[in-house]
Amino acid sequence: MTNMNRDIRNYMFTASSISLSRIATAIFYISILWVSFTVTHSPVYTGIADGLVTLPLFLSFAVGSFVDNSIHKKFIAILFSLIRACSVVPLLFTFLFNQKAFLIIFLFLFAFSVGLTSDFINSVRAVWIKKFLKEGEKVKRYRAFSNILYNISEGLGYILVGFLISTGVTFTLIFVLLIYLTSTIPISLIKVYEEPKRHQLKAGARKLSDPLNFIRKSPIVLVLFTEGFLVNFIFGMFGVLTTVMVVRIFQLPALYLSVIYLILTLGISIGSFLERKEGFPRLNRVFWSIAVLAVMLIALSYITQFIYVLLPMFIIGISIGVSEIIIFSGIQNNVPEEITGTIQGYYNSLATGLTFLSAPITGILVQFTGYHNTFFLISTFSLAIILIIIWRRTITHVHRN
Repeated sequence: MTNMNRDIRNYMFTASSISLSRIATAIFYISILWVSFTVTHSPVYTGIADGLVTLPLFLSFAVGSFVDNSIHKKFIAILFSLIRACSVVPLLFTFLFNQKAFLIIFLFLFAFSVGLTSDFINSVRAVWIKKFLKEGEKVKRYRAFSNILYNISEGLGYILVGFLISTGVTFTLIFVLLIYLTSTIPISLIKVYEEPKRHQLKAGARKLSDPLNFIRKSPIVLVLFTEGFLVNFIFGMFGVLTTVMVVRIFQLPALYLSVIYLILTLGISIGSFLERKEGFPRLNRVFWSIAVLAVMLIALSYITQFIYVLLPMFIIGISIGVSEIIIFSGIQNNVPEEITGTIQGYYNSLATGLTFLSAPITGILVQFTGYHNTFFLISTFSLAIILIIIWRRTITHVHRN
């Protein structure tokens, strides 16, 4: 019972750290999009800035393996949490001294740094979640409630950023710096037993090909990876699309971009709540969630007034929330504990990391095919992937609920 209480307490500290990070990251994300587009007026540059956040996640397989084999996971989490906070400083000084010539350079470097440091921190958290929630059927319940907390935190960040940007970018960056620093405190309070070095040396001898073989031989994990890639790829496109929507189509201030992401986050929270029950996830729900998402994208292309954007965004959020819980808990429940960090790293590389491509691609599509046509192209892409998923499930006979 004592160990159980300690594990739950550790898990709550982990969740608290993630929640604080989500507040800062939500503010950072909207700020990056807004500043990039309003300064350059280019969807392509905005897409690059958006994509640079996820570019480091291409290295997640190596980061995950490094974390799995490390005996100093807590130190890694604290170190990279502090580095992430300090990466705000160069961009902050650029605005303080009005050095606009270096603005885009430091903006890109800041986006890349946040992505890289977050990758290390998230890999440690993935290992800790597996350790603290030893009973597989409880992962889904705790993850669902935590996801609601995370999305509430993101929503708070989206509410704040609209007001913060109106007071000035410098003040916004100072606020991000302070929140990132505060998110390190719960990590320092976690009390976790680090495995002996001799055991870690044995784990360190494991080849990176072993997790790859496990993924290749696991039809369920393969399908989850494919679905996760699609959901994250499409989600990565929203940054550019919504920024262009608010600035160019509706010609509204940053607060309205915050409202869109607030509604999207609210939908994700409700989707997570719908998947809160214990037990193994029904994998076919991800398929239907993606189908709904594709339909809502088409609906968005016809909307000409801002108020009517909110309902499709809310429904898209629900679809993403349901998918996130099922994919995360599905991977956690089908992967051995000793390679959880590595597998999570591969997932980040293939599912989240490849969203680096989605933002610049969206910027290029908007630039050369037009805002409205981009929605149709994304919907067509989504439907094509759905057909691939159906084909994959048919040939692998994956029908597990």
